[in-house]
Amino acid sequence: PILPDFMVFLNYKELPWFWYGFDHFWFAGLMVLAVPGLLAFVFGWFAFRSRVTGVYLSIITQAMTYALLLAFFRNDMGFGGNNGLTDFKDILGFNVQADATRSALFAASAVMLALAVFVTWAIVGSKYGKLLMAVRDAESRTRFLGWRAENVKLFAFTVSAVMAGIAGALYVPQVGIINPGEFEPANSIEVVVWAAVGGRGTIVGPIIGALLVNAGKSWFTGVLPEFWLFALGGLFVAVTLLLPKGIIGMWDSWRGNARALRAASIAEEAGSDPDVPTPAKIVRSEASKPGNWSASNPEPQPAE
Repeated sequence: PILPDFMVFLNYKELPWFWYGFDHFWFAGLMVLAVPGLLAFVFGWFAFRSRVTGVYLSIITQAMTYALLLAFFRNDMGFGGNNGLTDFKDILGFNVQADATRSALFAASAVMLALAVFVTWAIVGSKYGKLLMAVRDAESRTRFLGWRAENVKLFAFTVSAVMAGIAGALYVPQVGIINPGEFEPANSIEVVVWAAVGGRGTIVGPIIGALLVNAGKSWFTGVLPEFWLFALGGLFVAVTLLLPKGIIGMWDSWRGNARALRAASIAEEAGSDPDVPTPAKIVRSEASKPGNWSASNPEPQPAE
């Protein structure tokens, strides 16, 4: 195989064994899914089985990321060292600098984003999604009911890593370079800020947050580039204190309040009180024997 330009620059005489196969598009595409998925699975298996959660999980994930940063900075790793992978010329025979190719890559990014949103929506709406929310809200109770919470979290962790791998594969041809600097903790913090600004616990919120934060980053780094990290930290603190539910949460609250005011206004014009939901009537009856259940005393169903 022909050596890439960055290997020629580093005086490589032959292609390292772990690069074999990447000159085929199908193999490279398969590795885009397999490598991050396998890495996340192995890391998550040890972390979740050890019941590492919360801030401790964040610390060890950042530690692993920083270890990879230091490793990939080494020239003998075979990934370009400090310069990284650069000077990409074509993909599937098409010039990556051509307008048509760049438009196709942008369209592919939009399609994959829509597909990721659909997959996430399908997962959240499934029985597994309910189980995932149960683990989020009450992990100990979920374990008490017999579910393996570590397996639930491991699946979500692995799927998110595969999505990140696809995003990276679409990002590099459009930017034209990838170096170990992408492992810096600041990038991880940016992703957290996206979710915080858009709305945590939502599907569309992080997308809105990513668009707004990156638009602000483009402007801010052009005016005061050395202060961008300070602005990012300040934004995160401000959103946490003033907008804890993010933009989507604020919109939902505003819409709920507007609906309540509209209902109250209509009820006032009609001369009646607005409909207020009342708790269901509790019917107290004598203790029933097993198997002798009435409509007012329904038989409990097994948990799903």
